[in-house]
Amino acid sequence: MVGIIPKEVFRDLLAHYQKAGLNAELLETDSPETIPGEKAIKVGNRKFDLVILKYASGSIGAGRGFSIGPTISKQVTKMGPTNINFHYIVKGNGKLNENDLKAEVKEKKEGLVSKKLVDIKWEGGKLAGLLNSDSELKNMIMTSNVVPLKVEADKKNGCVRIINEKGIKIIIESGGIFIKKTETRAENFPPIETLNVIDKIADYVRSI
Repeated sequence: MVGIIPKEVFRDLLAHYQKAGLNAELLETDSPETIPGEKAIKVGNRKFDLVILKYASGSIGAGRGFSIGPTISKQVTKMGPTNINFHYIVKGNGKLNENDLKAEVKEKKEGLVSKKLVDIKWEGGKLAGLLNSDSELKNMIMTSNVVPLKVEADKKNGCVRIINEKGIKIIIESGGIFIKKTETRAENFPPIETLNVIDKIADYVRSI
């Protein structure tokens, strides 16, 4: 199952959004509202349309785990932090200019041990220039530490992907004396404030 995001991660991310009062629903891979073949979460009343999860480069579904236990009743395995790319999808009409819509945050950090983010700059095409002109957006990104962050046009699916990488925790508990049961859950999702950053970027994407 390497490379496949566990269904429980989508379940718990959906609960994370709904707990914050967002109008969110899970779309299975065969839904006409999602990207073909992609499980997604649809979020209402936002500038973006969908959230799709992918393992970031170097992160795999079956690695980087460690066990706590076992005890008499259960064994706990924590996978992580597992780096996930959160793809915030802005649907388009298929007529996308990849060069205009390309943008990526370049970070400037200081400090020997604990690197502190001190500045950011967008690099890319027309979109990058628009994003650099928004001082409020820059402050939001730095305050909330919403990095790494980039924007890519997906011409095949007629959409734009705003991609933010975040390390989450995947916890697997197995136990039971007579009948063994395994439960998986995910924690440490991006804070809801991250969506405000994505909304502002999505607004600029739609303007192009």
